[in-house]
Amino acid sequence: MVGKKIVVKAALVCMVVASVFQAQAITPEEMVLSQVSKYVNSAPEAASIAQEICDASYAYNVDPILVAAVFTTESHFDNTSRSSVGAVGIAQLMPDTAAMLHVNPYDRKQNIIGGVKYLGQMVDRYKTWDKPFVYAEAAYNAGPGAVDGARGVPHYEETMNYVQTVEQTRSDIWKMAGREAGGFTYGGPSRVTAQKAEVFPSLKEWNDQKAEVTQQSKHVVPAYHKTSRNSMTRK
Repeated sequence: MVGKKIVVKAALVCMVVASVFQAQAITPEEMVLSQVSKYVNSAPEAASIAQEICDASYAYNVDPILVAAVFTTESHFDNTSRSSVGAVGIAQLMPDTAAMLHVNPYDRKQNIIGGVKYLGQMVDRYKTWDKPFVYAEAAYNAGPGAVDGARGVPHYEETMNYVQTVEQTRSDIWKMAGREAGGFTYGGPSRVTAQKAEVFPSLKEWNDQKAEVTQQSKHVVPAYHKTSRNSMTRK
C-alpha cells in the first residue's frame, strides 16, 4: 500500500512538472524565431533577425509578436525587399520616415529598430481606442492621418486587406505556440501576454455592409455635408 501511494504521488509530481514545463516551454523570443525561420533559411541569420526584433520590441515597449506579424506581412523578413514606391528593408520604411526616426533604412538592424519604433508610436497613439493594435496596423500601412480621418480603419482595399492579413498572422503565431491570441502587457523578455486578435471583416463583408447601409439611407432625408478623403498612404 505504501509503495502504491509513493507511485501515485510520484505520478502527480510528474504531471505538475510536465504542466509547468509545457506552460513555460515556448517564450515570445522562441515564437518570433519560429516565425522568422519560416522565411529565412539560414539559421544564424534567422536567429540574428529574431534577436534584433525582440531587442527593439523590449526597448520600445512593443509586443514582439505584433512586430513579427507586421514584418511578415511587409517583407517576409527580406532585408533586400524594395517596394515600387521606395519602401526599404524588413520593416519597409520609406526614406522620409526613416529620416524622421533617425535611422539608416539600408542597415538591417536600424531598419528593424525604425520599424519597431514607428509601430510603437502608432500603438501608443491609439491606445485609448477600442482596437489599438488594429488601428496601429492600419496607420503603419495607410498613415495615421487616414486612420484619424476615418476614426478607424480607412476603407481602402489595400489597408483593409493588410490589417486582416496582419491579424491572421498574429493569431497564427500564437496558435503555433498552443495559445489563443488573446492587450499586450509588457513585463520584459519572456513575460509577454497576448492581446486578442481582432475579428476584422473581409472586404466582401464590408462591401455587403456598405450596400445595406446605402439601401437603408435611401429612406432617410439626406443632410448636406462636405466630406474629404484624407489619404496619407505610407507606401
